[in-house]
Amino acid sequence: MNTFVFTCGDINGIGPEIVLKTLNKISHLNKSSKYIIIFPGNVYRYAAGIIKPRFKLSVAHSLKDAFNCKTRICMVELPDYRMNIGKPTKQSGGASYKSLEYSFSLLKNNIADAVITAPVSKTAIYLTGINFPGQTEMFAHWCGVKNFVMSFLSDKFKTALYTIHIPLNNVSKLLNKKDLKDKIKVIYNMLAVDLEIMDPRIAVLGLNPHAGESGIIGNEEKEIITPVIKSLSRKIKIDGPFSSDAFFANRIFKNYDLVFGLYHDQVLIPFKYINYGGGVNYSAGLPIIRTSPDHGTAYDIAGKGIADESSMIQAYNYARLIVRNRKKHVKGKVI
Repeated sequence: MNTFVFTCGDINGIGPEIVLKTLNKISHLNKSSKYIIIFPGNVYRYAAGIIKPRFKLSVAHSLKDAFNCKTRICMVELPDYRMNIGKPTKQSGGASYKSLEYSFSLLKNNIADAVITAPVSKTAIYLTGINFPGQTEMFAHWCGVKNFVMSFLSDKFKTALYTIHIPLNNVSKLLNKKDLKDKIKVIYNMLAVDLEIMDPRIAVLGLNPHAGESGIIGNEEKEIITPVIKSLSRKIKIDGPFSSDAFFANRIFKNYDLVFGLYHDQVLIPFKYINYGGGVNYSAGLPIIRTSPDHGTAYDIAGKGIADESSMIQAYNYARLIVRNRKKHVKGKVI
């Protein structure tokens, strides 16, 4: 029996709501799985008043209680945190961080197989004095892993990023052959093992307009990206660097299993446009499995009971798939 953890996310946003909506839909379908949610007690009661739970749960107050939980759905109850719906606050940042921290303990101690994290506010977490640019970087730090990649998954389009949450003017400074090659290897292994795609094909985008135009508009493609692609093409199917505008305008992404971009908006704008609310954020390259919806806290509709849980359900479905595939491919890495 596999166990999946759901964090509460930012308690002033839609996170608690979409977690309960997701459990209402999946808990009766997958009776071979167990579920643990990590909520402050008052937050669960508030969310349950809006989204009536169609399931029973027991309450745990420690790792041991969660491990020995006799019911299929268990809540690790955090202390109460003051709510202020629709706003990032120090209290909401503290609750979301504590939920994430506890979820990692469950994974590290083999009490859970995967975590599905609800959306958090970087601003709220920053207000607590904790300085992580995102959840991906947070879990990578806890795992002690430096070579990791933030990826986004859907049936229509899969993509991943060389850089994540950094200013655009730092992207070129951080681009180098070793890191580029290492990150592409992470992505290839994710496709081959975690997603079980046979002989995957990867497209790499250029950094500059027109992919540098043979060095006329920047040298990064000529000096860094192209040599790495040529080196890896001896072992895997990889093409590029492509000019981003023509690549997406001509739907060339449909010919590849994953598109590797060099900075955040380069691939996330088309990804979110194509998938609108149905994509999944996956932290590739980590020993633990962590997925998340591809949207934010949606403060503007928090507390109204109208949030769409589709992306959270897809995040859960991908977590299930990856858990299954990793157990089938015990060796893990392919290249």
